[in-house]
Amino acid sequence: MMKQLSLLPLLLLFSLLTGNSSACTNADSKVISTEGTDVILPCSPSTRENLQYKLFDWKKVGQGGETQHEVFLYASGVQYDGIKAGQSEQFKGRVSHFEDELKHGNASIIIKKTKVIDSGNYTCDFPRLQPSEKFCIELIVDPILTS
Repeated sequence: MMKQLSLLPLLLLFSLLTGNSSACTNADSKVISTEGTDVILPCSPSTRENLQYKLFDWKKVGQGGETQHEVFLYASGVQYDGIKAGQSEQFKGRVSHFEDELKHGNASIIIKKTKVIDSGNYTCDFPRLQPSEKFCIELIVDPILTS
């Protein structure tokens, strides 16, 4: 794990230099869940600064790394709540965050009642932090096997 932490700044720099900021080639962490359960995708900037008046954006990376699906957006207290335009239909009404933890730098989200289709790579992006930071989380949702 120590090696991952030391490589993260280099990966972020490479991403900025190549302009390939949306791709997730190596996940910073992997989360495994079973279909139908709630799952937490972890994310906190390295500064652990108060996020109550900041911007962070969660996206799911589409096939081939090109298309991105909007999962959750938080901008100074304004967030998707399943009604606002822009959030992918796949996630409406199923994603929330830890409001009380924002002051501790916690931008983690909860996806409720996971589906196998939720499996994939997610990015948690802090575009306005100095320096900006982006994290990749791989979610694997195992199907419930019935006989």
